Amino acid sequence: MVLDIDEDMERVLEKFEEYEAWNFPVTEKGVYAGFVSKSKIFTFYRQLLIQESDVPMHD
Repeated sequence: MVLDIDEDMERVLEKFEEYEAWNFPVTEKGVYAGFVSKSKIFTFYRQLLIQESDVPMHD
């Protein structure tokens, strides 16, 4: 399974669940561009929630 760099994030998360994967390679116009990990996505999302929240969150 390979993800395209322009793939919708909702579909990306569905693929993580469907394939029970934690990492996927990413391509741009058919050329390897890197990889994305499920944990990085969730960490980024958590940081967004913290920034938008009035309540401080602790680790």
